[in-house]
Amino acid sequence: MALFQLFLISILSSCMAHDEDIMTPVVNIYSELKELKASIIGLTLALHTAKNELAEQKSLIQELQKQIKGIFSESPKVAFTASMSNTEDTHRGPFSTETKLIFDKVLTNIGNAYNPATGVFTAPVKGVYYFRYSGSAFSSHEMGLSIFKGTVRFVSSYEYNSGERNDQMSNGAVMELDVGEEVHTRLWIRTWIFVDPRYNYSTFTGYLLYPLDSTSV
Repeated sequence: MALFQLFLISILSSCMAHDEDIMTPVVNIYSELKELKASIIGLTLALHTAKNELAEQKSLIQELQKQIKGIFSESPKVAFTASMSNTEDTHRGPFSTETKLIFDKVLTNIGNAYNPATGVFTAPVKGVYYFRYSGSAFSSHEMGLSIFKGTVRFVSSYEYNSGERNDQMSNGAVMELDVGEEVHTRLWIRTWIFVDPRYNYSTFTGYLLYPLDSTSV
């Protein structure tokens, strides 16, 4: 009888130990929840920081957009294209001296910085400008053209008597001009350029790319 009781006690002890193993958690749930909570708090703070940075960047972009819009809205509009007028097909030149060409047939003159009576463009503001000329001539004579910045030759083109029926050429340049500086086109000595009443083969063009303030480099 004593042996049987000892056997039962042994079995019950084994079962109780087994139940304790089942109830005992493998991990510490409280610690895991605590770490998870800390992670969520960290992510929340990071999200708020990102939102604040995004708001600052958005505000900066809007400010830059306003500044750019202000620059372009306040920037003067300057652009022109002119040809030479005549009642019939003819030519200018040849001359015994290099001669300023007067493109008196205005096609566009926004800002009125180009003077068709003198053939001279006068910069209304300090800025960076682009100028271009095109020339057409019969092949029986040479053609030479130059753009001048003030009294200084800037760019040129020359077309030798090629033997073809017609000759075409063009050139252009970007210039930095101060207020009041002048630009014009000249025909070389002993050369000519074609003038027509309809097609405007020979032209002089210029426009403001962007203005420069006094502190610009």
